[in-house]
Amino acid sequence: MHRVLAVFLLFFIWSFASGCESRKAEPVQPVTIKVLMKKYSIEPNPIRLKEGQPVTLEVSTADVQHGFNVEALNIDEPIQPGKPATLHVTPKQKGQFNVECDIVCGPGHDNMQGTLIVE
Repeated sequence: MHRVLAVFLLFFIWSFASGCESRKAEPVQPVTIKVLMKKYSIEPNPIRLKEGQPVTLEVSTADVQHGFNVEALNIDEPIQPGKPATLHVTPKQKGQFNVECDIVCGPGHDNMQGTLIVE
């Protein structure tokens, strides 16, 4: 009788443990943020992201070619008129990072900056 009870108990524990393993967390769905670059601004500003949250940045330009550069996150992408760039990012550290246009786009180029905040 004890063996039958022990086998039943082991089976019950194994079934419960197996069920727990199959209940994995749902994958985090990426968030899409549209970013517009134009002489001489980056919108939205600031760009807000969450640490560990996958993000798709859809970056476009309203006028001439720009460069979307966030050096701290290893992002450096040319943005051409009529060809939006799709950038996939999962920020791994909190902080405030500079966003710069790194392609000369006119006399106000040096002032074309923004902020990306990872919360």
